[in-house]
Amino acid sequence: MSKSKLKQFTNSGRPFGLFLAASGMFIVSTDSLFTRVAEIDGWTIAFFVGLFSMPSISIIVWKTLGKNLLTEIANFKWPLFISSALAAIGTTAFIQAVTRTEVANVVTIIAAAPIFSALIAKFAIGEKTSRRTWRAIGGTFFGILIIVSGSLNTGGLDGDLMALLAIVVFSTNLVIWRHFKEMPRTLVVFIAPIFIMIFTFFPAEFHTLDKRALLSTLAMGLIAGPIARLCMVSATRHAPAAEVSMFTPVETIFASLWVWIWFDEIPEVATFIGGFLVLSSVFYGIKSNN
Repeated sequence: MSKSKLKQFTNSGRPFGLFLAASGMFIVSTDSLFTRVAEIDGWTIAFFVGLFSMPSISIIVWKTLGKNLLTEIANFKWPLFISSALAAIGTTAFIQAVTRTEVANVVTIIAAAPIFSALIAKFAIGEKTSRRTWRAIGGTFFGILIIVSGSLNTGGLDGDLMALLAIVVFSTNLVIWRHFKEMPRTLVVFIAPIFIMIFTFFPAEFHTLDKRALLSTLAMGLIAGPIARLCMVSATRHAPAAEVSMFTPVETIFASLWVWIWFDEIPEVATFIGGFLVLSSVFYGIKSNN
C-alpha cells in the first residue's frame, strides 16, 4: 500500500476504526494462551503483566506526548483515571477468569460485548442502535445463558462471572473512549498498569514466578498487551462503540484455537451451542452495519 493510500485509509474514519478493533482483538487473543502457559495464580500474572508493560508504554507515551504529558493528564483528569481503573479491573478479571474456567467459556462471554456497549452507549451518550443490532444483542444474551448453565454442571461458574465482569467494564470503557474522543489513548494504556499493580500487589504470590511464568508474562506485558490495548482504545475515535465491540469474536475464535492446539482443551457441548449462538448473533449484527 502506497503512502498516499495508507494516509487516506487512516483518515477514512469508520473503516480504519474497525481495522484497529480487529487487529487489537487478534493480538489480545494470545493472552489466554500465555495465561495458561504461565501456570500460576491470576493475581500474580496480572501484577507482572502490569509491571512488564510499563517500559514499552512509557516509551510510547514519551514519543507521542513528551513535555505535554502532565498537561494532558490535567485536561482529562477524571475520565482518564476512571477509564484507566476500569481497564485495570477488566484485565485483572479476564486473567482471573482464564485461570478459573475453560478459555472457550471466557472468550465466548467476552464476545457478548455488544450487549453492554450498545446499552451503555444508548443511555449514557445517546448513541443510536439499529433494530437489527438489538436482535443480535438478544441472541448473544441467550448464548451466554447457555454457556453459564453448562458451568453450573461442570464447574467454573466463578470464572464465567469474572468474564462477565471483564466485559462489563470493557464495554463501559468503550463508551467513555467514544465520548472523550480527544483524550490521549496512550495515557489510558499507560496508567492502567499502575492500577493493576495496586489492585493485585497484596494477593499476588511473587515467589511462584518461575522461568515459564516469567517468559509468559513478559510476552503479555511487554509486547502483546500494550499493542492490543492501544489498538482498541484508538478504534473508538473512528467508529461507534457498539461496532468496535462487534469484533470481540475475533478474540473468541483465535483464543479458543490457540488453547485447543496447545493444550488440547476441547470446550463443553454447552459452550459449543452457546458460542455458536453468540457468534452467529454478533456476525448478524455486524452485517447490519455494512
